[in-house]
Amino acid sequence: MDEQIPPDSLSGAESKLLVQQGYDKIAQTYLKWTSEKPTARLQYLEKLLRVAGDTSEFNVLELGCGAGIPGTQFLAERCSQVSANDISESQINLAKRNVPGENVRFIRDDMTSLKIEASSLQLVVAFYSIIHLPRDEQRTMMAQIWSWLSPGGYLVCNLGVGDDAGSARGWLDSTKMYWSSYDADTNLRSLRGAGFAIVESEILLDDEDGRPVPFLWILARKDVKS
Repeated sequence: MDEQIPPDSLSGAESKLLVQQGYDKIAQTYLKWTSEKPTARLQYLEKLLRVAGDTSEFNVLELGCGAGIPGTQFLAERCSQVSANDISESQINLAKRNVPGENVRFIRDDMTSLKIEASSLQLVVAFYSIIHLPRDEQRTMMAQIWSWLSPGGYLVCNLGVGDDAGSARGWLDSTKMYWSSYDADTNLRSLRGAGFAIVESEILLDDEDGRPVPFLWILARKDVKS
């Protein structure tokens, strides 16, 4: 059963601790679970390649790399430098084993605490990760990503589509996990407000053990005119 959390009852630090401890506990289970079901991750990375063209010189940041499969692997094979970030040490340790490339740097940290040089990235990827931030921090994160990207740089991500001020429930292995989200239109307005041009977006359903769960998938660009 979902447990709805009033917005002011759980601090940002407490919600992130739930996420960190949860993924530390279920890292192997989560990898097996995600590997056995369809995902739009590679579909959207392929869309990026069609739009961006040659990515061989791209400096990339992945927020929420998990065990490195399939996202970090895909990026490491096609981009010059990849910084793979996750809040979970167990996830980072798995990713290091799964993606041993010399062009990958792993960062175990809260994504909101990262120090990245302005306009230094050509691509930021965030699959199933921004949704674990409190809602007010999701908007702040969008603006932060925009500042990290060089003009014309890209963001590929997915976000929630429900009006959820913050909720936690037992998930894989009954581990408590935290999510929050705005509705799809609000998310798109927030990205445009941060300075992004939406190249493509759509709502796709994930099959979570027979339960359809919608996510907003987005390919966006830092407009040169922004």
